[in-house]
Amino acid sequence: MPDSAVTRMMAAAPLADEIDLSVGQPDQQVAPALRQAGIAAIAEGRTGYTPKLGLAELRTLMAEDIATATGHRPSPEDVVITIGGTGAVAVAIAAACSPGRPLLVPDPAWPNYRVLAASLGIPVLTYRQGPGGAAFLDLDEIDRGLTAGARLVVVNSPANPTGAVASADLLATLVDLVRSHGATILSDEAYESIVFDGTRAPSPLTTGPDLTFACRTFSKSHAMTGWRVGALISPPSYRTPVAALHGTTAGCAPAIAQYAAIAALDGRGPTPTHHSACYAERYALAQRILGDLIPAHSPGRLGGFYAWADASATGLTGLQLTDRLRQHKILVSAGEVYSATAPGCFRISLTQPADILTPALHTIRQAIP
Repeated sequence: MPDSAVTRMMAAAPLADEIDLSVGQPDQQVAPALRQAGIAAIAEGRTGYTPKLGLAELRTLMAEDIATATGHRPSPEDVVITIGGTGAVAVAIAAACSPGRPLLVPDPAWPNYRVLAASLGIPVLTYRQGPGGAAFLDLDEIDRGLTAGARLVVVNSPANPTGAVASADLLATLVDLVRSHGATILSDEAYESIVFDGTRAPSPLTTGPDLTFACRTFSKSHAMTGWRVGALISPPSYRTPVAALHGTTAGCAPAIAQYAAIAALDGRGPTPTHHSACYAERYALAQRILGDLIPAHSPGRLGGFYAWADASATGLTGLQLTDRLRQHKILVSAGEVYSATAPGCFRISLTQPADILTPALHTIRQAIP
């Protein structure tokens, strides 16, 4: 049977009468200042190759933003501008893992980690993803995975698909555990600026910059999905292999997108957290309408822009539930895409305006009583 995640990647575009709540595509427009920066780059002919590791100004601005968010200021030499957050994740996994050095990922989780690892012949181990706060990680399972040989532990906070946010103290404990095994961390921070209380999510960079790969993207914070620009902050000891991998597989991130990203960080654009309140309202709306389909994720904060629905009481699989909802013209993402241990779950992307999202949520509730 084909991998559910790969099948999803190959899916055709939604039909015109379908409401798509299946993809992590923000519905907001890119801010005018960022669009104008891209237009200016085109008009002025700044459209060729940039330095392979990114424009120096953007690498410096990203280092400063990391310092603001985490308290750790990396050297710009350890900041690589990538083709979206996906490119950052791919380079980190290829740099830190090998067929004899497994990857340890949460369950449930964004499927690209394991799909990429499988394509590179890298074994994948899993640990249980908790509800948030101090329960976000199962440290005992992570310790067992590291003892079994894992060399890179993936942490995604706020988590896709659940929205759970790890506590700073827990991440500091994780850093100590990973350091004791001589391993590394991949901190996927795609949603770190979308925390419902308006803060920024804690990062293992704060206490573990020597062993943390941090992956950032402008796709979620600034709705720049199609611009394909992100960043990888690497441990200094990985500076050379990261540069080699990125330079040979990507060349450079798109020049126009890099100039727009500069505008996002130099004060011309909105702050990275400017969409947090919007998604907090939408999550609350989903909770009100869907009721017990949305499990509690306390203790801890929530973030991102997904609702992880649990309809296991129906006895249906996630794939069966998504098929049922498609009959009602609603597209969601099956739980099997993210987890092998969450039957009856599915992910809802809260990336439609209220006038579309509200009736869609009511349809989901009616279709899954």
